Amino acid sequence: MTDSEKEYVLVTEYFHPDTASTGQLLTDLAVGLQERGLDVTVYTGQPNYHSGANERQPRISTYRNVLVKRIRAPQLRQSSLPRRLFNWGTFTVWMFFALLVSSSENEREFVFVSNPPMLPIAMWAVSKIRGWEYTYIVYDLYPDQPVELGYIKRGGLVERVWSALQRYTFCDAEHVVALGPVMKERITRNAGPEFDPEKIEIIHNWADEEFIEPIEKEDNWFSREHDLVEPFTILYSGNIAHFHDLETVVRAVARLDDLNVRLLVIGEGDNKENVVELAARLGVKGGAVRFLSYQDWDDLPYSLTSGDVSLVTVREGFEGVCVSSKLYTSMAAGEPILCIAQPYDDEARIVRQADAGIQAAQGDVDAVADAIRAWHDDPDLVEQQGQNAREAFEENFTTDRSIDAYYRLLTDTNSDHGGPRQKSHTGEARTAGTDGREA
Repeated sequence: MTDSEKEYVLVTEYFHPDTASTGQLLTDLAVGLQERGLDVTVYTGQPNYHSGANERQPRISTYRNVLVKRIRAPQLRQSSLPRRLFNWGTFTVWMFFALLVSSSENEREFVFVSNPPMLPIAMWAVSKIRGWEYTYIVYDLYPDQPVELGYIKRGGLVERVWSALQRYTFCDAEHVVALGPVMKERITRNAGPEFDPEKIEIIHNWADEEFIEPIEKEDNWFSREHDLVEPFTILYSGNIAHFHDLETVVRAVARLDDLNVRLLVIGEGDNKENVVELAARLGVKGGAVRFLSYQDWDDLPYSLTSGDVSLVTVREGFEGVCVSSKLYTSMAAGEPILCIAQPYDDEARIVRQADAGIQAAQGDVDAVADAIRAWHDDPDLVEQQGQNAREAFEENFTTDRSIDAYYRLLTDTNSDHGGPRQKSHTGEARTAGTDGREA
């Protein structure tokens, strides 16, 4: 049977026009695989992330030649954890039964992502019942994430049962995609001794190299409009969740009152209020530390390149649990990266190998302050590490490079699929942060 006779069913909670980074990435993947000759059908939900929540979509539609089928159940706008839990449960249950009774003239292969948290287990069950092969893309590792956040008890009954089901999901997969070597190591440990690590393929996430390109601050209208040209600016753009350590950077900037330094935080999230309160308590809110809401999609090429240094931060304990999508957009922007992570984490390894920034541990205010001062006092270092970031991005993390890797994985081929392909971004007006997701 040829690849054109197989239907690849891509299951994702988010898809165009949703603004979550998972939706953007999975839209790129579906369109890219379709352009490479595969028959892709997307099963997804109604938009519910930020501005996308206002755009009700038809139950069946076509986007860039990809067939899109959406659940009819209500989806709430993702403004709180209870709403997210409702959406996750509704989407997972609905998708289980919809796929369980679905039919196709062609052989099917599932491709699904790790979010919502219980979706992989539901898709594993459907695959077992229907006899379908599947590829499991791990963006966030469960139950590790809620355990590290303290939402469920480490070693408790919920974790033990959830982990056991996840082991089945890993072991029965045709392919497992990890976002980095540390994530691969953690998946291998979690999956148990019966799991074959050779199933794991490391395929990094990506950014659009033509949509995001380096721009000098003096030539950037966003930098001028928000008074970022003169101050040495550290930029964070994306979701402000509890597993993003922004507090360390706020404290470091507050110590540097002898320098013209600014931290600009763009985005929303469950932890934003705490970060804003900390900045106010330290007397830097509205001065050295400023906050903006999500920016329009068409403004992202300018907002993401408006600073001198980009901030990528993860919580301690999240090594191998996720790889921040902000890493790829930050490298595309051609700015040095202030990486708040453990030195052996996937993000830190990439930054270090490319000489594209400086890593500091979570909570190490002195190290972060020293890094900012070093960049502030050495413009040549900023320029060189920014160039290194962009070069490493172009060599490793472009859209076509990653989607070619998925194509080779799914079709078991060793060469890229030739032929002209369109870019996957839409250019439509929407609202988003750097990536809009919780990692």
